[in-house]
Amino acid sequence: MPFDDLADEISDEIEEANDPGDEALGELAGTLSDNESTDDSTEADSESDDDYNPDTDPAFPTAKSQTQHSVYCLPRTWETLDGPSGLLFEAEIALRRNGYGAVQKRELHNALLQAAVNELSVEDITDQFIATRTERVDGPLIDDG
Repeated sequence: MPFDDLADEISDEIEEANDPGDEALGELAGTLSDNESTDDSTEADSESDDDYNPDTDPAFPTAKSQTQHSVYCLPRTWETLDGPSGLLFEAEIALRRNGYGAVQKRELHNALLQAAVNELSVEDITDQFIATRTERVDGPLIDDG
C-alpha cells in the first residue's frame, strides 16, 4: 500500500513524544494507534446491546458512512483541541480517572461538538468568525512552507 510507511512513522513520533514511564501517556498513545485502524468496528462495538457497559464500551461504532465528517480549522486551533496537552487529551485523562475505559476519539469529538451545540450561540460563532477574518489582515494564518 502506498502509505504503509506513514503509519510506522506516526507511531514512532508518538513513542518519541512520550516520556518513558508515563503510563497515562503510553495508554493514550496506544489508543491513538488503535483508533487509526481501518475496520468499521471494534471488538467492543460488536457486542450485543444486552452486553453493553457504559463504563467500558464505546457508545457507538465507527460507521464511516453515517458518522464521519470533515472539520477544517487552523493548525493552532487543532493543537489546542486535540494536541498532546489539548482539551480532548485532558478530557480523556479525566474520563479514564473516573473509570471509563475504551475512550474513543469519535466519542470525544462527538462530545465536543454536542457541548458546542448546547453551549454556543450563533453570535458566539459569528464573533469568532469575524475575529479570525480580522486577524488575517495582519498576515497569513497558515505557513505554506
